[in-house]
Amino acid sequence: MDVLIVGAGALGQVYGAELARGAATVSYLVKPGRADGVRDGARVARLRRLREPAAMSLTPARVYTDPGAVADTDWHSVWLFVDSTALQGAWLRPLRRAVGGSTVVSLDQSLGDRPALTAVWPAEQLVSLTVPDLAWAAPLGAPDPDHTAYYRPPGGAAVLAGSPERVAPVRALLRNAGVAARTGRVGNGVAYAARTVPYVASLEVADWSLAALRADTTPASRAAVEAATVVAAEHGLRAPYRRVLDRQMRVMLRMLPALAPFDTESFLRAHFTKVGPQTRAMLRDWADLGEQRGLAVTHLRSLEASMPPLPAGRERPGTL
Repeated sequence: MDVLIVGAGALGQVYGAELARGAATVSYLVKPGRADGVRDGARVARLRRLREPAAMSLTPARVYTDPGAVADTDWHSVWLFVDSTALQGAWLRPLRRAVGGSTVVSLDQSLGDRPALTAVWPAEQLVSLTVPDLAWAAPLGAPDPDHTAYYRPPGGAAVLAGSPERVAPVRALLRNAGVAARTGRVGNGVAYAARTVPYVASLEVADWSLAALRADTTPASRAAVEAATVVAAEHGLRAPYRRVLDRQMRVMLRMLPALAPFDTESFLRAHFTKVGPQTRAMLRDWADLGEQRGLAVTHLRSLEASMPPLPAGRERPGTL
């Protein structure tokens, strides 16, 4: 069963290793500069509290750098593990032509993701994926990381949304790999991002200090409610109450550092600095759509304006 993973970042490596463990034949499509490193294979470790990490390894069957070249295989499914800004790139259309009618599994992250994909693929060919995992190049902060680490909270499950005919084979593939999976509805992942990303943005404004964020979560909670209200209006979901949302997030901000078997501040800094363009694009998109709908976005705009400049060398939007 041939699976193509687009993007060999931390999540792409984690799910590639797990799908391979479930007997899938895993290949990658990556940027040319990453091909040699991906061909060398990957070591992946799942971190667990009070137990040794569970180690896996993966040597991909094939590594591509040209989207058109993947037409040489009849793919069971194509998994897009790229950030939202990359979905604006010209590489999607040659990939669409190359993979034909294969199921396309994409992370359910930003409001603009599904429109970008449905401009290229029929909606019924798409499966949205929301993952519970936190994944990173390890050791955190090392100039030359030598493996990928990830943490899946107890009870965490992948959530799949789309047509039943497309979701069922993907769910079976995950379960065969030992990954818990359940079905949801399109938009749930975006709604979760709307509730959490403003807190991440506020954490970045606070120079990644959890203590500073916990001292005053009001700006983050107000921006999060505005973002969640926009997403709710777009997808027909229920908007959260600010006090309830803030209480939930405060619990999460205290529990995650206490329970996770890794340094959460270092992880959050490393991961969300890497996807900084995506964070800023999400804030902007929620605010723009809210204004179009006549919804309040004052706090979203304020948070967007307060974000620090991106580090030098961040890649331009639209790259693979």
